[in-house]
Amino acid sequence: MIQRKLDEEIWDDGRFGIEHVMTEEAYQALIEDNRVLVDNAKIFMSYLLSFIQEKNFIIVLTDQNANLLRVVGGEYILQKSKRDLRFSNGAMLGENFVGETAINMTIKHQLPNQVCGEEHKNPLHRSWSCYAAPIMVDDELIGVLCLSEYSREPNKNALGMVIASSKGIENQIKTYQKNLTIQEQAKYQSAIVENISEGFMMIDNKGCVTYVNEKGETILGISRQESIGKPIGELVPFEPIILEVLKTGKGYTDREYVLENYKGVRYHLLKTAIPVRDEAGELIGVIDIFKEIQYVKKMVNNMVGARANFTFDDIIGDSPKMKECLEIAQNAAKSASNTLILGDSGTGKELFAQAIHNRSDRRNGPFVAINCAAIPRELIESELFGYAHGAFTGGIKGGRPGKFELAHGGTIFLDEIGDMSIGVQAKLLRVLQDRKVVRVGGDNVFNVDVRIIAATNKDLKESCMANEFRWDIYYRLNVLTIEIPPLRERREDIPEISMHLVKKISKRLGKSVEGIAPEAMEMLMNCHWKGNVRELENALERAINICSQKEISVQHLSKYIINEQEKSNVIRGDFPQIMTLEEMEKQLIQHTLVYCSGNITQAAKLLNVSRNTLYNKIERYNFTTLGMVR
Repeated sequence: MIQRKLDEEIWDDGRFGIEHVMTEEAYQALIEDNRVLVDNAKIFMSYLLSFIQEKNFIIVLTDQNANLLRVVGGEYILQKSKRDLRFSNGAMLGENFVGETAINMTIKHQLPNQVCGEEHKNPLHRSWSCYAAPIMVDDELIGVLCLSEYSREPNKNALGMVIASSKGIENQIKTYQKNLTIQEQAKYQSAIVENISEGFMMIDNKGCVTYVNEKGETILGISRQESIGKPIGELVPFEPIILEVLKTGKGYTDREYVLENYKGVRYHLLKTAIPVRDEAGELIGVIDIFKEIQYVKKMVNNMVGARANFTFDDIIGDSPKMKECLEIAQNAAKSASNTLILGDSGTGKELFAQAIHNRSDRRNGPFVAINCAAIPRELIESELFGYAHGAFTGGIKGGRPGKFELAHGGTIFLDEIGDMSIGVQAKLLRVLQDRKVVRVGGDNVFNVDVRIIAATNKDLKESCMANEFRWDIYYRLNVLTIEIPPLRERREDIPEISMHLVKKISKRLGKSVEGIAPEAMEMLMNCHWKGNVRELENALERAINICSQKEISVQHLSKYIINEQEKSNVIRGDFPQIMTLEEMEKQLIQHTLVYCSGNITQAAKLLNVSRNTLYNKIERYNFTTLGMVR
């Protein structure tokens, strides 16, 4: 009895006191750190306590460090446990504070343990029997559940009940985590579906809406809250083609579709329907994905390069004629009016068209160019206006949009429009007037917001008078007209253009050519350049390819350019005029006689002929009467 009293004094001498209980603030922080464990253990602790139905039991939950999280039991037994076992919220029950206990042994070995009566080293605990089991999640200890009975005798059922309860808590936490993962995935999926640019709708096997995202709500013109659970056919003023999937069980991909909702808004869509089946293969619903075709067209234009690359900074020339052209073009960029660009082949008509587009309000839209002369007459209509499904043999299934639809929101450049057939011109007139397109073989009318820039190297007035071009088309195109002069009419621009091209071509070919020799530049300036800037660029590329020096010289130029220089010299008088042999002989004898002051012997010697031969020539050409002979 005396020894027991001494032992109790040793364990109660202050080593375990108020300093080993957390402050309320620290305890609340501990609870938040272990919120999942605490919340999921509550129901099992309450169930275990009600199952025991005895007043001398208490149930304790600690974290993995033996810090007490929660304790439940009757008021009387709670007071006794607080006095003997130091069980109170926030109590630190580590071995260094309370000695070896069932809780600490469980933490140490991560296995169920029991310590009963006299087995306790701490004499304050010897009136109790404690049964503890670890709570493990993913092979990691997260806490301990302990059942303590105010009795020295072991309870053969207690440890089994604690183990079963701890397993229940483990499973409950795992289920909670799985549900949490599912909820998080659902949030991610919802965030994705709500933020994609496509409409997204789900219907069940009865055709009732189970989900629709915000974009789908806008396109279909329905209310998400009011549509859930209702048949889709009752919500829209058209026959939903998604219902075909419920009948056939077959989905489809990127089917073109035009609808008009109850709000009167018309949408041109690409739809994809995906059947959803259960494990038995039964159809339980359909996922409907629909995107505005304009979004697809924009993506296609970006991929195929339907954009303008050149600006006014890329147009070189300070000649008066070029300055006038640039001024008109810059004014055209500020306008939405149709523009007609005239000029010979190779003068840079598309360069001007791209510069106008890039300076206009449509700069962020597509720039679609089509050469009306390069496409066969029988195909030009479908290229411009597209074609519907089944319009002709060999067409793409589902049809295809034309260049006007692809250019929606931007600019379409109709190069060599003077070669367009009269039949196609009639259809083009409707686009110019109404900005509406009907595909070949189709009946749907598509609105197109495009700016039209046309170009030709023909005289369209002459074509109109020859009934090869429609006057009404000409008048609608000829709102703003830009006439680009040929290179031969602005030779003063050739040096600057040539140097710009040399730098560009050299960089592309990986050459180190930096300039053009004066003699070679003179030849370039005197060339006729029937192909204009395009021909000049080709000539310089040839020269750069064969040049191994820093400068292009005459030897690097083609024979054609050199011959052009010789013709120019003849015209300017640098070379004698072309004449017959008789005229050349007469002129040579005349110059020689003048040089020899009429001395026949000396002249014959210089001409390497006999005196008699020279006399005969003098008589023939009547030089005696001219006073040239003495």
